[in-house]
Amino acid sequence: MDWQDNFQEHIQLLQQAREADLTNPFVCHGIVHIFQEAFDLGLMAFREALKRDGQGMAAMGSAKELIAAAYEQYLFVDEDIWLAMLRDRHGSYDAIEAQVGRILGTYQDALAALYDSDADALR
Repeated sequence: MDWQDNFQEHIQLLQQAREADLTNPFVCHGIVHIFQEAFDLGLMAFREALKRDGQGMAAMGSAKELIAAAYEQYLFVDEDIWLAMLRDRHGSYDAIEAQVGRILGTYQDALAALYDSDADALR
């Protein structure tokens, strides 16, 4: 399985998670883990797209630099959401329910928008 297929699978799992028992702490922790992996794959998609579009130097940066470069290059990228995802990816002090709420709301939508974008560099 290549990273694009893996990315699509993680997005589908997050969509299915909306129907899961969110009172179960194991389910909630699983959703957070799936989000973390999907976020990392999203950064890989940004890196590949930026390289393809001639932004090789921007593709070499940190996660924060990748997000900033993707924001500048692609209209569908909401920098504030992606920076919030970055903060949550590397640990949040919020209750697990609050994290899951963000993941199944704006974060899942931003990841799906990245995958569904017609930038074609992502596939």
